[in-house]
Formats: sequence, structure tokens, C-alpha cells
Amino acid sequence: MTGRSRFRFAILFFISIVLTSYYDAEAFIQKEYSLQEVLSECSNVLFGTVTEVDQKRMMAKVKPEENLKGETKFSQIKINIGVGQGNFPQQLIRKFKVGEPIIIFYKDEGGRIASVGHIGGIWFQIFAPKRSDRNKIWWNFTHIEIYMHRTYKGSTVDFQSHLRQVFAGKIKPKGKKGSQSYNLADAPTGAIRVMVLNGARYDVEFSTLTDFDQANNHKVVYQQTEDRDLPGIEKADILWIGQGVISNDKYFLTSKQEKKIKAFVKSGGVAIVSSQDSDDERPCEVGWISEPIKGIESMGRSDFKATEHAGSLFDTPNRIRSGEVFLDDTWSDWSSKYIMLATTNSGKNVAVAMLKHGRGIYLLTGFQNETTANVFVNRLMIENLIHFAANWLKG
Repeated sequence: MTGRSRFRFAILFFISIVLTSYYDAEAFIQKEYSLQEVLSECSNVLFGTVTEVDQKRMMAKVKPEENLKGETKFSQIKINIGVGQGNFPQQLIRKFKVGEPIIIFYKDEGGRIASVGHIGGIWFQIFAPKRSDRNKIWWNFTHIEIYMHRTYKGSTVDFQSHLRQVFAGKIKPKGKKGSQSYNLADAPTGAIRVMVLNGARYDVEFSTLTDFDQANNHKVVYQQTEDRDLPGIEKADILWIGQGVISNDKYFLTSKQEKKIKAFVKSGGVAIVSSQDSDDERPCEVGWISEPIKGIESMGRSDFKATEHAGSLFDTPNRIRSGEVFLDDTWSDWSSKYIMLATTNSGKNVAVAMLKHGRGIYLLTGFQNETTANVFVNRLMIENLIHFAANWLKG
């Protein structure tokens, strides 16, 4: 392996996040790699099956069963999931079930073994020290890779089938796909059309949103824009107003833009709003919404309490409970026309509120999606919000 190849592989697999107990955007593999690049750089590709899961200790064992590349020297792979960063261990352990298929790509070179795995449709990173007695080695989990779906997006079973065909020479590895932005005017008939209004400063939500391309048996397509004039909004069913688009240190919307958002909702659209920046002396202005409410500056928190009006919001398609989301600046002093779906801060602030306006609704949230780490914590909630909106539209 050349020095240049080693450097490229180091970028891909040897991210030195083990020195910190906190996760941040720099820890993720953000460069988009083709599957061919991954297969070329690793020494081993193996398929295995989960044989043991200890939910309390957050550990799992995998039995290697099929070598696609290289001959593994491990009779079992023991993974310590609990040492991972942030709440990633809680997210990953849900994917580990006895009998679940898993794919592990690793490079056995030098003093450690670097690896990425794929289970339950998600990518994750693990590494292990090299020892002469391989039965004593524990592979340590670091984090879930939130961008690697660009290399391959799909179920682990489908991924295994794809890889078998690749190594049999029947097909070429799937190339880079990236997050697809549709022109909503060209969306397939019957698709739920989502316009995602991103800000130049915070633009990390779109990639995660495009993971959720099905809701209630309907295809979901997304178009992103930074234009607050919302050209083409009449083609959308859902408007996702991203983090800090309305307010971030100052208020951004003009009167014309406010009216356009209200008109979209009144005509039957769903506007989903991420957390917006408020300060004690400068709460987020609310001219874009049809009823009074106050923006509140608050510290980051994860607690919420669902109300009797929440319906399936916190259960479909993902079961989400207090402590599994990230909230920051939110809302208070709501009018009686708001329907509280969940509150935070002992009922004082909004976690999720619904407001009907004409034939449409607002879903106003306090979920902060400022960084890739924030978005990953909230990604299941993001999917649930899309499903909730799709249910409302098709109900």
C-alpha cells in the first residue's frame, strides 16, 4: 500500500475521535466515498450474524460466516457498544438483535484494526487493538456514520446481495448517489412533495431528510432552496423551515415572505418549523404564523412530555421517548388555538405544537438541528414528523 493510499484510508477509517468523549461534526466521514473506494482500501469484507446481545452492558458478539474479501482470523467479533460517543450507543444497540445480519469492512494493518460496519440499514465505526490472541480482542464502537449512506443506502440484507454480485463480477459497485434534490414540478405522480428551506449557515438537515423517501406507502421527494421567497412553493405539500432560517441573531423574513408562508398553509400545506434563534431581549418574530406565540431563549435540553393530542407522533415509525431528542430555543405564551402535542421544561415551553390555519397546519417545534450531531440525535424525530405530516395530508 502506498503512502498516499495509507493517507486516504486514514481519512476514511482512522478518525481520531477516541481522544474525546464528545462528538462533533469533525468526527464524521463527510467526504463522499464510492463503494469501490471502500472495497479497494479494506483488507477484509465479511458477513456475519449477531449471536449475543447484552442490552444492559451494551455489548454484542458477531459470528463471521462468509468472507467476501480476505480470510478473517476471528472466530467471533466482540463489540463494546457502550464506549461510543454521546447517545450513539443507545441508537446503535437497538439495531443489534440475535440473528441480525451484519457486514464488517476492515483493514488489518499496523497496530490496530480500523473498520466500518453496516447493520439494520445504518453505517457505524468500530476499531480494535491488535493482539496475538484474537479471542481476547474487543472492538470498540465510536459513532454512527451519518453520511456513509451516500456510499450505499438500503437494508443490510440488500447490501449483502449487492456485494455478492459485485464480488462475483456480475455488476459494478454502486457509485456515489448523494442527496437528491428534485424539482418538485417533476415529482412522480402521487408523491408527497417537500420543499426544504435551508439557511446558508445551517444546512445539515437536507441530507438526513432525503433518507426518508417513503411515508405511509407514498414516495416522498425533496427540493432544497435558500431563497426565502420560496419560488415554486405552490408545487409543495410540505414546507420544512430549517434551523435558523427565520431567525438567527436577527430576523430575516420580509412582509412578503411572511405572507407567502401563511398563504401556503392556509391553502392546505403543512409547514414544519425547526428551532429558531431567540434571545432574552429579542424573541423570534412571528409574522409568518397566524397566531401569537413567543420565542424563548433556553439551554439545550432533551426532556419532553407528550400530550393526549400527540397521536402517533412519537411512535410511528419510530418509538421516541423523553431524553432521546435535542431541544434548544423554543416557544411559550401560546394562544388557545394551538394544540400542544408535547411540552418541555415542566410544561412551560413547546416541544411540538400544531396550529390549524385555513386548510393546512403548522407543526412548530423546539428541535435544534444546528450541527450534524444535533441532526443525528433528532433524525428519528425528523422522520416521525414527515410521517405525521403525510398522515395529515392523506387522511
